[in-house]
Amino acid sequence: MNDCGAPLTLGLCLAALAPAGLANALATAASCGARVVDLPTDSPLGLVDPRRIADPDYTAWLAAAVARAGLSVGCVSNSRDAQLVLGPHGPHTDPVHGGTPDDKRRHGTRAALAAVRLAAALGAPQARLMLGVPDLGRWLSWWSSDVSWQDNVQQWAQAAGPALRLAADLGVRVVVEPHPKQVAYDPASARALLAAVDGVGLCADPANLAAVGHDPVAAVTGWGPDLAAVHAKDLQVWRLPQEPRGAGWSRYGPGPAIRFRALGAGELPWPSIVAALLDEGYRGVVYAEHEDALLPTGQGVRRSLETLRGLVPEAVAQGRTW
Repeated sequence: MNDCGAPLTLGLCLAALAPAGLANALATAASCGARVVDLPTDSPLGLVDPRRIADPDYTAWLAAAVARAGLSVGCVSNSRDAQLVLGPHGPHTDPVHGGTPDDKRRHGTRAALAAVRLAAALGAPQARLMLGVPDLGRWLSWWSSDVSWQDNVQQWAQAAGPALRLAADLGVRVVVEPHPKQVAYDPASARALLAAVDGVGLCADPANLAAVGHDPVAAVTGWGPDLAAVHAKDLQVWRLPQEPRGAGWSRYGPGPAIRFRALGAGELPWPSIVAALLDEGYRGVVYAEHEDALLPTGQGVRRSLETLRGLVPEAVAQGRTW
């Protein structure tokens, strides 16, 4: 995917552009300098019609739309419907799909399989699936109990089986992204999941991990070939005693409030993060992910991609000059 010998490729997650529709989302991505996109199949976003993913005419139309924009699809993703594979299955996820826990599991599994099929149809090498978590309380082990977070990992491996088998048959790599709503929520749990399931890749998001207290540079180091994709956004952490004011603040667990920003508008050391990726030998896509509540979407996307463009080498560097 790299152009002109550049070691990293600039990409864009299209989820934030969903309200503009697929054609406008692709046009914005291209005009801002992205080469590759992450195409979400989440039904609440409406960028694609999940009911038509099995239709070759529809997937051909999608492929043509992407090609007309001068882009390629590096990853097909599902974060909201697929969450229902493992849950939660209560009212928290009713806005995505209502019904009994079994109804929700079936809906999540259909969505995960559809994302894998669409990735194969579009020639995308990856399907990023966020399958939820059976029991968030297991991060704290209970006295005299042998239940632990590893039980969540084992349940993930079992529940992901149909998607993993389909992906293997179609030549697509399933990718997981550490997030507080997932079985892989930090470096340790991500390593446990990758050790339990062959062939799964990691999408590292330094901002997600920094939001729960981990070093953002370390977040992209030490993964070797397991590192399959990188998400790029910035982060602010609220450190004052009073509650935060303004838009976009949330909590990723019991720590301080956080909000995500466009690159350069927060506190993460993105020059060091990009340097670490280069030092690690990562040669894939860095996807800008817009989640900034203070900037209009187009402005935030442009800022993030411009910041990345200033950090990512345009070609192979010549090395030391003295």
